[in-house]
Amino acid sequence: MKPSPAPTGPIATQRLTRAFVLLMAVLAFGLLLQPLGDPDVFIHLRDGRHWVDNHFQADLEPFAYTVPDKSIEKVEVLFRVGIYLAYELGGYGLLTVLKSLAMTVALFLLGILVYRRWSNLGLVGLLLAAAMLAPQTRIMPERPYVVTYLLLPLIMLWLDDFRRAGPKINRAWKKLWLLPALVVPWANLHPGFVVVFGFLGAQMLDDALTYWRTQDRHYRARLLHLGWIALAAFLAGAVNPMGFSLYTFVLETTASQDFMKYLTEWAPPQLAREPLFFFLLALTWLSQLVAWRKARLVDLLPLVAFSYLALKSYRNMPLFLIAALPPLAEHLRYVWLKLWPRLQLSPRLRQWGLLSGCTFLLSLTVWVAGSGFGFKLGEIPHMYPKHGLAWLQSHPINGRLLTHDIWGGYVGWMTEGRVQVFIDGRFPLFGEKLYADYRKMIWGDAQWCDHLLKQYNIQGLLISPKNDIKLYQALWKSGEWALIYWDDDCLIYARRGAANRSVIAPFQYQALEPKKSPYFNPSRPEAALQEARRAAEISPHAFLPPFFAGELSLRAGQMAAARRAFEEVLKKAPRHAGALFNLGLMAKQDQRLETAEHYFRAALRSVRQTGALYGRVCYLLAETLKETPARRGEALRWARRARKALPQWPEAGKLVEELEARP
Repeated sequence: MKPSPAPTGPIATQRLTRAFVLLMAVLAFGLLLQPLGDPDVFIHLRDGRHWVDNHFQADLEPFAYTVPDKSIEKVEVLFRVGIYLAYELGGYGLLTVLKSLAMTVALFLLGILVYRRWSNLGLVGLLLAAAMLAPQTRIMPERPYVVTYLLLPLIMLWLDDFRRAGPKINRAWKKLWLLPALVVPWANLHPGFVVVFGFLGAQMLDDALTYWRTQDRHYRARLLHLGWIALAAFLAGAVNPMGFSLYTFVLETTASQDFMKYLTEWAPPQLAREPLFFFLLALTWLSQLVAWRKARLVDLLPLVAFSYLALKSYRNMPLFLIAALPPLAEHLRYVWLKLWPRLQLSPRLRQWGLLSGCTFLLSLTVWVAGSGFGFKLGEIPHMYPKHGLAWLQSHPINGRLLTHDIWGGYVGWMTEGRVQVFIDGRFPLFGEKLYADYRKMIWGDAQWCDHLLKQYNIQGLLISPKNDIKLYQALWKSGEWALIYWDDDCLIYARRGAANRSVIAPFQYQALEPKKSPYFNPSRPEAALQEARRAAEISPHAFLPPFFAGELSLRAGQMAAARRAFEEVLKKAPRHAGALFNLGLMAKQDQRLETAEHYFRAALRSVRQTGALYGRVCYLLAETLKETPARRGEALRWARRARKALPQWPEAGKLVEELEARP
């Protein structure tokens, strides 16, 4: 008996369609499942714990010593409590899962809106992929505005149902009364709920225009219906700890731009860095012009507003995409039908297309999971001073601490508020003057830094090694600060004096300064070596202390100790170019040419193809290869690269001439 043929009718198409949608959702979920991506996450966790511990009775700000008389922020209380309870239930991993799930649902709802305009799954997939790949939209942090990105497409679906329902009262009309009920939790989760009034206003203007043209009394009824819903939603938005002042808070925050210009998320996007966003922006407005007959106020007004806002700041780019993709799909369909009105795919070709799409999505999902690009549960990135902060709690500084604004919330969260900070990411709370003073100190303003550090009576600094060198220069020049801890992620300084003598005396670094050039006192190399080894013992997780110990051991001729130190570095940072370079150099000196070549090639994979280190590694690799006569041609190629990278270094030119002269 012959096997029955595979189904080719609607059932097969439906199954492939479901599989395609499911794979899209799994892939989107995996791509969005990323480590904690924003410092404000810790502010929300910290504040949520504070509200819970105090049984929702909180008054003055408890985390920053600069604003002790200010009331604690009461915006987004429900989100902060919710994210803290989620953390208590499942840790950082659950936070990232919930965020990824919420954004996957948001993309699904947006996909429905797009599909309603053009029932083409391929186009839906492409537009959603473009939205995810646009900057600041693919990797969404665990922050309150994710709630707005989730709920706004839902409201747009309700409004779309209302628009499609026509002038007669039906279920779609009644469903809109859920909007005021939804605004109550939304206003306590994120003040972005105010965007709803823009979409309601656009729908009301569209209906008003239709009523003016037709004088149909049913459209007047629609206008009254929407008006009552908008009023109810406005009143519902005041059901929060701030009341109606939440609306003024939103206006004041968006209007105060002086300190926002320093924040990446509020900076305007640039064409060179965000070509995909500008492509979608241009395509959206070009399609509006081409299909102007299809343009409607209900689409056009939000598109104008969010195009303007997106061009002002990264943060508004997702809102633009939510508003732009549905009308873009409709206008692309209009253009398609104008150009190719008779082009129709057969059922068989549709199935093959869906099957090909499913295969592609499945392959991409497997690659994302295997490569580590996605499907990452929550973890704290290395940018935060986890170990340094733990050390600081065991060896506290007697007095006020200054740290980076992006670390302020983290410090409060990890220390449960026991360590107060100068400032954190809640800039509207602190005001523009305090933020300006903070910038002068943390960036080492020569005129103001030392004066302000004394004015605010700051006794300790917890700062990043990546800080502007001007700050370190100010600290060295004043002579009032002692380095007492350092690792890969942070440095801790204490103000000299009787108050901090107990922590300075046993821990200060006198011969070694990681940010100074040279980083050790040339007149005290042995003391610097001992201090580097002490730092490696205090910070066994870090790779910089053993690297410095290796370099100092190498200078002292202690080859075995240097080799052990550099090998220790590679255990913690396998691609550390400096350690690979030094190990290759020592292997070359010992005539272990194969080992030297291995280390040099590994170092080349870890550095950019420019600069002094790249040129030196190319030179040494050429020196290593030339020892084998059969490989002198390869050695010449590397020598030429060294000369190109270091055109002013005569040794590279001499090596090229030597190799070119040989047959």
